[in-house]
Amino acid sequence: MVQRLCLTILLTLMFAGPAHADVLFEGYAKVISGEEHIGYVISRYEFEPKKKQFISTYFLKTGKGPSETTESLKAYADADLTPISYEYTSLAGKESKIIDAKFKGGTLTGVIKNGTKVSRIEKKIPKGTFLSTFLVYLMLKSKEGLKSETNYEYQAIAEEDGAIYKGQALVGKEEIYNGFKSFKILNTFKDIKFLSYVNERGEVLGTNAMGQGIVTELVANPSEAIGNIPYSASLLKTLFGKVPAGDANVVTRNAKLKAAEANAPAPSKQMGVPQGQGIIIKAQPETEKKGN
Repeated sequence: MVQRLCLTILLTLMFAGPAHADVLFEGYAKVISGEEHIGYVISRYEFEPKKKQFISTYFLKTGKGPSETTESLKAYADADLTPISYEYTSLAGKESKIIDAKFKGGTLTGVIKNGTKVSRIEKKIPKGTFLSTFLVYLMLKSKEGLKSETNYEYQAIAEEDGAIYKGQALVGKEEIYNGFKSFKILNTFKDIKFLSYVNERGEVLGTNAMGQGIVTELVANPSEAIGNIPYSASLLKTLFGKVPAGDANVVTRNAKLKAAEANAPAPSKQMGVPQGQGIIIKAQPETEKKGN
């Protein structure tokens, strides 16, 4: 309870009310370790047309009691995905961390709070550096686009520590993941390898942290992702502006379509073509006039 109250205060202080933006993706994913459902992730990507900004909002909850861990992120980038700012929070047991970072003139400035310890960061950002949360959209916007057998080398900022790392994303051939066509991408970042399954719209259907045994899987509804993991509507409202519906993704759309088809009444004469409609009547030739 104390942990949840602390995080609510942190988020309330850091995150302003949401601006109107077009939702590009929003979904709930369950986090699995081995065969155990240990947590959930809520992710939303938006584009704010007036300011021409991309927005990434992220919430992670895993574990219970002493092992409970919460992370949140709110990140902004311009239309070219050049970083503007981000706010990151984490709470693991009694250990808290907050990063408030801003970018201007190719320089990152920010404050890092580890518990009661406060430190400041200021560093030059090499051209082309972006926030790691926007990797998929950078790939979509690249000259090659998101396509099979492509190698993307990049350098990005890890939001959880404010440092810059080199990365590589190898895109394999399209394959079927949980019934959906997707690109299998091997990403190496911070010396960690993980697989992502991403469709042509840039929607992440699942991930696999290789060597750690941690898997995430995009699901059709919030309850399937959350299960019996601790849940706070107030935290989500503070971060997202409202509790996310999580329905702006292919998995949810497909589930709703199947449900609608299953519940549709069987066709009948009454539901067919209305009487007198759909009947084609050929034009009759005019009667030839006789001469005088």
